[in-house]
Amino acid sequence: MARKPAAAAIETVPPAMDYAQHEGTYAGFLAFLKWSIVSLVFVVLSLYAFIEAHNAIIGIVLLILSVVVPIAGVILTGRRSTAA
Repeated sequence: MARKPAAAAIETVPPAMDYAQHEGTYAGFLAFLKWSIVSLVFVVLSLYAFIEAHNAIIGIVLLILSVVVPIAGVILTGRRSTAA
């Protein structure tokens, strides 16, 4: 194995983890996941309306809602910061 140079022998201590940023990122991920699931439910219901129920109007309305509801949900709930 190769030897490490003398300069590499000095170990640096990594900075402490930024828990506020970590929790904020995780909260954003969970919000994205929640609204993605809501949107997918509307898409599945619209596919059911188109294919099985033979009702194009309800299918179109549900497809429009699959876009509008997640956007409205993100806007209305707002972004919550976890910083103390």
